[in-house]
Amino acid sequence: MDERIKKLAYNLVNYSVKVKEGEKVYVHYIGNDTTDLARAVIKEVYKAKGIPFAHFTDNRVLREILLECSEEQLKIMSEIDCMEMDKMDCYIGIRGTDNIAELSDVPADKMNMYETLYGTPVHSDRRVAHTKWVVLRYPNPAMAQLSNMSLKHLRIIILMYVIWIILRWIKQWTHYRSL
Repeated sequence: MDERIKKLAYNLVNYSVKVKEGEKVYVHYIGNDTTDLARAVIKEVYKAKGIPFAHFTDNRVLREILLECSEEQLKIMSEIDCMEMDKMDCYIGIRGTDNIAELSDVPADKMNMYETLYGTPVHSDRRVAHTKWVVLRYPNPAMAQLSNMSLKHLRIIILMYVIWIILRWIKQWTHYRSL
């Protein structure tokens, strides 16, 4: 496995959400390109003595659900996932969808119903409000295509951006420390 993936997993677990012994960690990964990072995150959660719970979402499958879903179905899905989310201490979301437009032909009324009955209770009301969480976009060919650049160039740009953020953080930290 690429050492950069291992390092990213380590940082997500030990710095972004600071997993402690016995904490339950919901690892949600979307898109086939995110599997290696999800595996590395799970290994790091175990090293931190946490308990990982892995969930994979394929937006092609989600699309099929949403096209014909009922209000009752979404309420049940939400109830089940809220019960699980209520037991979590941390959430690590890894987004790397293969096709960002996969849900674009789901009718607006179905998407609104999904957001209202599922997205808000599970993610806004539970995950955001009651867990330590981090969500990241994983650079993959689809992201590179959206950026109109090669995957290699995208990864270089992201690396430069991360270095810039770190340098800004060091500068601010040094300034605040001197106060």
